[in-house]
Amino acid sequence: MRLLTTLLSCLLSLFGCDTRPSTTSITRVVDQGTETLFSKTTTVDGVATFECFASRSGGCHYRIYEERCEGAAGAANEAGACTRKTLDAFALTVGKRRQVEGLPTAFRLCVGEDDASGCG
Repeated sequence: MRLLTTLLSCLLSLFGCDTRPSTTSITRVVDQGTETLFSKTTTVDGVATFECFASRSGGCHYRIYEERCEGAAGAANEAGACTRKTLDAFALTVGKRRQVEGLPTAFRLCVGEDDASGCG
């Protein structure tokens, strides 16, 4: 039985089957038909991978943050009811990737072509 399970696992790996849950976020900005930013973020098993594929400035600027809001979820928040805590900020040149471990499950991110400090 162990041999059968091992063979089945190897066979499925050849076809790219992966049962680990993941989340992927694509950020793509096009200005007058020209792509100015293309970034992909994938989270698998608590490890987030940030990839910069294209940027008019030559780099993707990231800000990772955690947002906490007072009051009931889904309720309209008044100005200032939510606070953001920056967890990390970095830039990647086009073609590069970076992995970050230890982020909370509900982390958020902002990516821009010049600077991510102005994100919300």
